[in-house]
Amino acid sequence: MKYITFNKKNILFMLLLLLPERIFFLVDQGLFLSLFHIKYIDFVQAIYFVLFVYTLLKFEINNSHRYYFIDVLLSTIPLAIIAAIVSNYFFSQPIRVGISGQKDFVMILCSYYFFRTLIREKIVTTDYLWDCLYKLSFAITGVLIVQHLLADSIKILQVSYGRRFGVRITDNYTYATILLIGSLILFFNASGRKERIKAVIGLVMAYYHVVFVSQTRIVMVAYGVLTIIMAIFFRNSALKKITYLFIMLGVVLLALQTELAQFLFSALTDTSTDPSAQIREIGRAYYISEIAQSPIFGRGFPNSYDAYEAAGLFSKIALVDNGLIGFAYMYGIIGLIWYAWLSLKMFICSFTALKKGEYRFLLYTIFLQVLCPTIIWWYWRFSFAVVLTIILVMMEEFCAQLSEHKVRIYFGN
Repeated sequence: MKYITFNKKNILFMLLLLLPERIFFLVDQGLFLSLFHIKYIDFVQAIYFVLFVYTLLKFEINNSHRYYFIDVLLSTIPLAIIAAIVSNYFFSQPIRVGISGQKDFVMILCSYYFFRTLIREKIVTTDYLWDCLYKLSFAITGVLIVQHLLADSIKILQVSYGRRFGVRITDNYTYATILLIGSLILFFNASGRKERIKAVIGLVMAYYHVVFVSQTRIVMVAYGVLTIIMAIFFRNSALKKITYLFIMLGVVLLALQTELAQFLFSALTDTSTDPSAQIREIGRAYYISEIAQSPIFGRGFPNSYDAYEAAGLFSKIALVDNGLIGFAYMYGIIGLIWYAWLSLKMFICSFTALKKGEYRFLLYTIFLQVLCPTIIWWYWRFSFAVVLTIILVMMEEFCAQLSEHKVRIYFGN
């Protein structure tokens, strides 16, 4: 008789990653609040915080292991405190309210330390983390695609439904991005037909998600940039590079015939024809004028009526949709320095890994640089922050292993 066995570690870890995604977006957050009298995201963050405290108390901080990102991530705490104080100064928002509103931002540090400790204590490996992310990227993206196809008749997932060119689902493109990056690398590294077919399926799913499901223009641009980078710079013969570029050119020419692509093109060349681009222009001009009044520390993090009103949130202006300018509105120049510091460290790690033919980290870092000037979600959406921190600990561990294998000459005292 054959028995079905379950790996408890795999189940628990997958569940841990799925919690921020509301278990495939099936959890109704309103119903959860009414039943348990706690917001679902607060419940998830409480679990992660408990795990952070547990690892902090159980395992000693080993200075022989490299915590490359710990300094920049520790800086989220004073950054959040300053933003709360500034908002209190300008809008009389209680400091406690300002700090509590930044839980998603500060939890980046807790999530980072937890996952870094798992690797340091050899509970999981970087390959295991990536394998979990890549497998989940197929499942989560697939679920969203199916729901998109069925949305006119039935809505099962608890996601944001809208209409632009047909049904539009705007919830989380993080896993679709992991799917794209993983599938690009698998496609160019494929040693057999099976791997290449799997990679092509992943690429089709990722592009279908961004073009038809989320319809997010800047993410489309970012995906195109990553694909072109892999086609041009990956170790391939000149003939293969030219072939891939011609295939991409053909796909682009066909796509340009669609209404959605023309909408994207017009938005990039003439913002006056696009209402969402217009509101971004208004928001950008408004935030720049506000930043000019207190450029060093910004205007603080809004988490009360007066602060919301001052941030234009009641005028359909969204901080998150104005990317780094919205970030600077809250955290000022010191916030932009923090982001530049993080990006620089990510690029250093990425190029170090690239010397060994590892493209994942560079692709993810470039993706953020394309995206963040226009839209930033990871500082207020914990589901985005979790994936960001996992990528950070993976690239940190990869680079640490490379440095350990270098030859050192010891001359004594």
